[in-house]
Amino acid sequence: MWNGDGTVEVNGFRVFYSEVDCVRRIFERHPETALNVRPKNQMVKNAYMNNILDLIDIICLAPQELTEEELRDAESTLLDLEEVGFKLDWLKTKLEELCVKKKKMDERGARMRELDGMIVEQRQVLWALETQLKNEENEAVSDSARLGFEDVV
Repeated sequence: MWNGDGTVEVNGFRVFYSEVDCVRRIFERHPETALNVRPKNQMVKNAYMNNILDLIDIICLAPQELTEEELRDAESTLLDLEEVGFKLDWLKTKLEELCVKKKKMDERGARMRELDGMIVEQRQVLWALETQLKNEENEAVSDSARLGFEDVV
């Protein structure tokens, strides 16, 4: 239902027209989402729905685009929403998956930096060995050269 303020009512929540499809899809796939929501104040309900949409936007980001603090804030927001009656197990699962991916990605990045450092060190060792080998070859050539008459006399 269109409300003259640029919003549409979907399952008791007023959302902007641009969000209607998203909110409808939430309720189609997860009809239990707002069955036990306690707040009756429309503005409070709208704010909660905006929080859910913001969480979905966060979860849609790549792990490297998020900080640990942003993920903690998202987890806190999710808990707040559950406390007022939203059933968001589906969203919680996705957020947990994102946190695991972020942790793995951070660990993998640290391991990659460690390996890169080891490669640099080994290249330096190899370069030093190659230099020593060239010096030994030069000395071997010098030591194995025949002496000429002038060198002896």
